[in-house]
Amino acid sequence: MNIHAMQEFIFRVVPMLILVGFTLTMVYLFIRQENRRRQQELKLKHSSELVRLRFQAYERLILLIERLNPEALVLREQRHTMNAFQFQSHLLKIIRKEFEHNISMQLYVSSDVWQKIKAAREGLLRLINTTASETSSKAPALELGRKIIEQSGNDLNLYFNDAINEIKKEMREYYG
Repeated sequence: MNIHAMQEFIFRVVPMLILVGFTLTMVYLFIRQENRRRQQELKLKHSSELVRLRFQAYERLILLIERLNPEALVLREQRHTMNAFQFQSHLLKIIRKEFEHNISMQLYVSSDVWQKIKAAREGLLRLINTTASETSSKAPALELGRKIIEQSGNDLNLYFNDAINEIKKEMREYYG
C-alpha cells in the first residue's frame, strides 16, 4: 500500500470511526439518562403509594383504638340475652377479630406505635378478665358491661390515649 492510499484511508475511515464512536457514546448516555429518569419515576410512584398506605394505616389504627375503647365496645356489643360468662367470651372474640383484622397495619407504623396499640389491647383484655372474675358467671351481661365501664378508669384510658397520641405524633413527624 502506498502512502497516498494510506492517507486517503486515514482521511476517510478515521472521521467515520470518530463519528461512530461519538454516536455510540451519545446513545449510551441517552439510555443511561432514560433509565435514571424511569427509576426516579418509579421511586416517586412507590413513595406516593407508601404515603397513601401509611395514612390509611394511621386511620385504621385510630379507628381500631376507638372501637376497642371499653365504653364503646361494651355499648356496641351488649347483648341482653347473654350472661356474664357469654358476654366475656363474646368481647374477647370481638377484640381478637378486630386486632387480627388490623394486624398488617404494623408494616406501616413504627414499632413504638404498634407497642402502644398492643398495650391498649392487653390492658383491655386484663380489665375484661379481671372484671369477669369478680362477677358471677350467671349474672346478666348488663352487669358485667356496667362493671367494665365503671372500672375502665384512668389506667386503661391512659393506654388508649397513649396509643392515639403516639399515632398522631408519628404522623406529624413524617408529614408535618
